[in-house]
Amino acid sequence: MSSGVGVVNDALSLFEDMKLRRKYSWIVYKIDDGKIVPEKYAEPGTPEASYESFAQLFPAEEGRYGVFDLEYQTAEDGVRNKLIFIMWAPNSAKIKFRMLYASSKQALRDRLQGIHAEVQCTELSEIAFESVFENVAPKGANPVIKS
Repeated sequence: MSSGVGVVNDALSLFEDMKLRRKYSWIVYKIDDGKIVPEKYAEPGTPEASYESFAQLFPAEEGRYGVFDLEYQTAEDGVRNKLIFIMWAPNSAKIKFRMLYASSKQALRDRLQGIHAEVQCTELSEIAFESVFENVAPKGANPVIKS
């Protein structure tokens, strides 16, 4: 099911800079005026680059999409990263907004080539770092915490 919501070019170019140049630690997207647009992003090494800063941008009453550059370390492979796509459609949001974000997700997701994992969250506990890390990181991996 498609909602007819489009994706602006800035949303894609920011992601490409994140993926290829590692220019951003995360990007948060929202639907505004019938288009998926970047709402906020953080550069590595800044105070805003942490997962906690990223997770705080997902409002309790509205949906959002996010991409996070998750770094982890394993004994065999050393430090690695995965680009994680998060769909946030909280149970507390109005059904109209939850349906809009659910039906529009694929329009963005199909354009973001290079995503390693996807997590759908409806409650704060599901967007917590521990929950996301457990779902997407390899067994035995340890997180590399960004400041």
